[in-house]
Amino acid sequence: MMLPGAWLCWASLLLLARPTQPCPVGCDCFIREVFCSDEGLAAIPLDIPPHATDIVFVETSFTTAGTRAFSRSPNLTKVVFLNTQLHHFGPDAFGGLPRLEDLEITGSAFSNLSADIFSNLTSLGKFTLNFNMLEALPEGLFHHMDALESLQLQGNRFQTLPWRLFQPLTRLNTLDLAQNRLAHLPGGLFCRLSNLQTLKLSNNMLSRLPEGVFGNLCRLQELFLDGNAIRELSPNVFSGLFCLQKLWLQHNTIRHLPPSVFSSLGNLTFLNLQGNELRMLPVGLFAHNPGLVGLSLSHNQLETITEGTLANLSSLVSLTLSHNAITHLPAGVFWDLKELGKLYLGSNNLTVLHPALFQNLSRLELLSLSRNQLTTLPGGIFDTNYNLFNLALHSNPWQCDCHLTYLFTWLLQYSDHLFHINTYCGGPAYLKGQSVLSLKEEQLVCPVTRDRLGFQVHGIDDRELGDIWDLAVEERAVWRRCTYSNPEGTVVLACDKKAQCRWLNIQLSPRQGSGFLAMKYNASQEWDLKSSCGSVRVTVSIEAQAVGP
Repeated sequence: MMLPGAWLCWASLLLLARPTQPCPVGCDCFIREVFCSDEGLAAIPLDIPPHATDIVFVETSFTTAGTRAFSRSPNLTKVVFLNTQLHHFGPDAFGGLPRLEDLEITGSAFSNLSADIFSNLTSLGKFTLNFNMLEALPEGLFHHMDALESLQLQGNRFQTLPWRLFQPLTRLNTLDLAQNRLAHLPGGLFCRLSNLQTLKLSNNMLSRLPEGVFGNLCRLQELFLDGNAIRELSPNVFSGLFCLQKLWLQHNTIRHLPPSVFSSLGNLTFLNLQGNELRMLPVGLFAHNPGLVGLSLSHNQLETITEGTLANLSSLVSLTLSHNAITHLPAGVFWDLKELGKLYLGSNNLTVLHPALFQNLSRLELLSLSRNQLTTLPGGIFDTNYNLFNLALHSNPWQCDCHLTYLFTWLLQYSDHLFHINTYCGGPAYLKGQSVLSLKEEQLVCPVTRDRLGFQVHGIDDRELGDIWDLAVEERAVWRRCTYSNPEGTVVLACDKKAQCRWLNIQLSPRQGSGFLAMKYNASQEWDLKSSCGSVRVTVSIEAQAVGP
C-alpha cells in the first residue's frame, strides 16, 4: 500500500512532468504517455500531443475506432483499450502508425473482426485481444503482421480456429489461447510456428490432441494443457518437443500414460499431472527425464508407486503424491532421489512405512505425512534425514504406546527447530487427544501380552520373547524398563531396571459392568501386577478428609 506522503510525492512528480502543450479533454498527459479515463469522452481525440508514444484508454464510453483513427499521431508505439465500450472498427483503423509495436484491446464487447481492420501493422510485436467476446477469427487476420512475437487471445469464445490462421507468424514466440472453448485443434494449426517458446491452451474443452499437432514446435519451452478434458495421450504426441522444459497437464481426465509418452522430453524440468484419474504409473515412465526438478501427481487415484518408477530422477527437488489412495510404498521407491528436498505424501491411506523408505534422502527438508492412517513409525526412519525441519504428521491415529518411542524421542530432540509438528494421540483411550510432545516417555507403554514364562509383558515382540526364554532373562537380559500390569491392562506401573518406579496409570470408571474399575471414598484396593521382571503388589487408598469452614 502506498503511504499518503509517498502518493503525494509521486503525484507531484507526475504534475511536474506534464508538458506545457495542451492535453486532450478527458485525458492526462505526461512526458510521452497519455491516459484517457473520462467516461464522457465521445471519441478518440484528434489532438493527441505529437511527442506522445503511448496512449491508454480505460473504461471510456466511445464505441467506434474509425478508419485511420490515429493518423495524426504517427509516433505512437503503444495503444491500449482496457474495459472500454469499443465494438466497431473501420477499415484500416490503425493505419498511419508505422512505429506501432504494442496493440491491446481487452475487455470489450465485440464478437467478430474483419481482416482489413489491422492491415499494414508491419512493426507490431505484441498483439493482445484478451477477454472480449470473439467467437471466430478470419483466416487472413495476421497476414500483415510479420514482426509479431507475442499474441494474446485469452478469455474469448473460440470453439475452433482456421488451420492457416497462424502461418504468417514465423517470428511468434508466445501464443496464449487459454480460457476459450476450443474442443478441436486442426492438425496443422501450429506447423509454421518454429520459433514458438510458450503455448498456452489452458482451460479449454480439448478431449484429445491430434497426432503431430506439436510436431514442428522444436523450440517450445513451455506447454500449458491444464484444465481441459483430455482422456488419453498418444505415445508420440510430444515427440518433437526436444526443448520443452515445463509441461502442465493438471486437471484433465487422463487415466493411463503410455510408457514412452515423455521419452523425447530430455530437457524437461517441471511436470504437473495433478488432478487426473491415474491409477498406476508404468515403470520407466521418467527414464528419459533426468533433469526433472518438480513433479506433481497429487489428486489422482494411485494406490502405490512401483519400485523403479522414479529411477533416474537424480535432479528431482520436489515430489507431490498427496491426495491419492496410496496404501503401500516399496522400501527403495525413493532411492535415486538424492536431491529431493520436498516430499508430499499427505492425504493417502498409508498404514505403515518401511524403516529404509527415506534412507537416501539426505537433502530432505520438508515431509508431509498428514492425513494418513499411521499409528506409529519404525525406529531409525529419520536417522539419515539431517536437514528435515518441516514435518507434517497431523491427522493420523497415532498410537501413543511403546512403539512410538522413537518418534517421540526424535520429535523431542528437534522440537526447537521443527515446524508443523502438531501431533496428537489417537489411542489408547486414556491418552486420546493429548499432544505427543506433552507426554512423558514413561507413558508410552504397550498393551499386555503373555510371554512363555507366563508373565505379562508390554511392548516385547516374538523375537525378544524367544531371547528371554533361551537366555534366562533374570541373569542375561538387560532391561531398560519394566512395565507391570494386571491381566485387564487397567493398572500399569512403569519402573526402570533398578526398581525405581516413575509412573502409575489406573483407569477408573463409575460405570457398572463396563470392565473398568470403580473406587469409592474411604476405600482401598490391591492389585498384583506382573511383568517379565517379576511381580509387584500395588495398593491404592482413597480417603475423604473433613475440611474446616
